[in-house]
Amino acid sequence: MLTAVLIIAIVPAFLILGLGLVARAVAAQRATPRVVQYTPERDSTVLRDALLIDADRRAASAALIDLAVKRKIRLIAGAGKRDPIGVELVSTAVLTTEEGALLESLFGPEHTSTRVRRLSADRRALAGRLRSLLLSTEHALARDDLVAPRRVTWPGVTLTILAYLGLLVEAVFLVVTIVGADWAALVTTLIAVAATIATVLVTPSSWRRFLPAATPRREHLAGLKQYIDLAEADRLRMLQSPSGAELRTTDAAAPEQSDPITRFHLHERLLPYAVLFGLEREWVAKLKLEHTELAATDLDTVGLVDVTVDIALAIEAAGSVVELTSAVGDLADSAGNVIDGVFELFNL
Repeated sequence: MLTAVLIIAIVPAFLILGLGLVARAVAAQRATPRVVQYTPERDSTVLRDALLIDADRRAASAALIDLAVKRKIRLIAGAGKRDPIGVELVSTAVLTTEEGALLESLFGPEHTSTRVRRLSADRRALAGRLRSLLLSTEHALARDDLVAPRRVTWPGVTLTILAYLGLLVEAVFLVVTIVGADWAALVTTLIAVAATIATVLVTPSSWRRFLPAATPRREHLAGLKQYIDLAEADRLRMLQSPSGAELRTTDAAAPEQSDPITRFHLHERLLPYAVLFGLEREWVAKLKLEHTELAATDLDTVGLVDVTVDIALAIEAAGSVVELTSAVGDLADSAGNVIDGVFELFNL
């Protein structure tokens, strides 16, 4: 019986597990930065860049924070932990079509003014609207020949079907080995079951295929992540190196070579990208430190940088940056009046 289990259960189970790991590695399509970068590309948007690094879950929250960083909205944390986070639209804000679509998804007709509860119908409706927004963004990337029009699905479907067929075979072996009291074969079958379940877990169901035109943008984003992730001393050394000098094409000076207020705003611009990379806590801590230093040296600048404090409080009130879009309340103007119909208001 042990030989049969090895041939019919163990070998196929680890074979499809290996194929699942290969599919996962292929789906990652990792981009290697050529040089460290410290600013986003001029024609990029947070939503488009989020899809180029497969940061779909963080895309909407990062884009909302980007609006706050650009001083187009204010995020106002409630007094209590369960209170919704207020969003105030700045009176002088000029929204792009994409930014208007984001606000419409968050504050459209189906929006509820309270925090969206987990597993609720409102939560599912919000997830559906944001999914539609990301799908529209993905179609825009496909029109620009950055991603393939259709996602790759056949490896995930094939391996999942094979895994479930393997589980059926392994279930038969479990019954036979238990009845026959063949403990060695039983343990071996359980190992096969574990490998098969692991296949289902590690194999991506589908993934977007990035086209060659997306490579420079993805390498730029990888360089941006490297900059955010570097320790302060390493960051300065990198920017002073010959390779780091190649990236200084969009700003007059690197952040570490700028005056404190300019450096702060350059770092502040990267906060939405720190969110995309999952490094928002470290980057917010850095911005808070720079904010404190600015407040201690020049009180006139405090009003200019307080938006970072607002964002930090909003993230803390939401519980996590991923939950930020579920924690927002109504969209209001500077006078406190609730705004309905973002598209109609801005003629987007």
